[in-house]
Amino acid sequence: MNYLKELTPVNRFAHWTALASFCLGTLSFLSYLIFKQSDLIEIGLGYIVIAVVWNIIVLVMIMIAALSQKTSFKETAYTIGVLLANIPIAFLYFIIILEFAI
Repeated sequence: MNYLKELTPVNRFAHWTALASFCLGTLSFLSYLIFKQSDLIEIGLGYIVIAVVWNIIVLVMIMIAALSQKTSFKETAYTIGVLLANIPIAFLYFIIILEFAI
């Protein structure tokens, strides 16, 4: 992960946020698939709410930093893409859980 060292601090933080969101979401998803406890669905939905709010805050931080600092457009766009990549993954997990829960 040497490329992270080259990023501005806010973009580096956003990359780590995206990775943490992905790992925690995947852990929640796999826990439900393995244990099939309905309580895990509630925990997962709670996590999604927290993750969405946190990721929106980080997205706003990226945009503010991009407007106020001299960060490259490419770096900012790539960081936003990495952060938003969790949306289709979460949607896929949601569809799979709906199939298993029904």
